Amino acid sequence: MKQFFVLIAACMLAIAPSFAQDGGSEFAEYGVGLGISPFGPAVNLTHNLSEQTSVVIGLGGFGVAGTGADLDFNGATYTTEGETSWMGVFVNHRPFADASWFRVNSGIGIGGIQGTLTSVFAIHGDEYDTYDVRYANNPVGYLGVGFGSKPVKGIQVGFDLGILTTAGPTVTRTTDPEEAADHPEIADISGDISSNIFFGRMLPNAQLTVTYGF
Repeated sequence: MKQFFVLIAACMLAIAPSFAQDGGSEFAEYGVGLGISPFGPAVNLTHNLSEQTSVVIGLGGFGVAGTGADLDFNGATYTTEGETSWMGVFVNHRPFADASWFRVNSGIGIGGIQGTLTSVFAIHGDEYDTYDVRYANNPVGYLGVGFGSKPVKGIQVGFDLGILTTAGPTVTRTTDPEEAADHPEIADISGDISSNIFFGRMLPNAQLTVTYGF
C-alpha cells in the first residue's frame, strides 16, 4: 500500500501541469476509463451531461485490493490482505467554468470488502492471531474532490481523493482456539481494528484514472 501512494505522488507531479491548463479541446460526450486505487482496479463509463457535470458508472475490485501493509496493534505486527468487488454511480461537478480540471465528486456504491489480519509468533514462526474483517452493509456513500479528467476528446488523466462512508466492519477473531489458549498474553484486538483509520466507518480513498473521451 505504501508503494501505491508513492506511485500516486509521482504521477501527480508528472501530470500537474495539465491540471493548470484549460485548453480549447473539443467537448467529449462520453468517456471510457481505467482506474487504480487501494480498493482494486476499476472500469469507468462516463457520460458528460455538460462541460461542468458528468455521470460516471464504475465497476471495480475484481477480487483484488491493496494488500501486504503491516499494522501494529498492542506491540504486535499484523499483515493485511484483502479483496473487493463493487459497483457505483458518481456525479462529478466542475463548479468553476474557467477551471474544468477541478471536480467535486459524490455518489453511492454497492458491493463488499473482505480483509484479513495475521500476526506471526516471533519465536516459532507460526500464525497465531488472525482476524476476518468484512464490510457487507450497502449502500455506501462517497464524497471527494478530483483533479484532471476534463470532458474533452482524447486521453485525459485524473486523480481523486475522497472518503467512503460505511456502516462499519464486522470483525471476527479467527485464531485457532488452542493457539489462543497457548498465548493468553495476546489480547483480542477486534475493537482496536474497527477503530483503526484503515478499518473504520470512514475509509480514505485515492484513485488515479486514465480516460479516453469521445
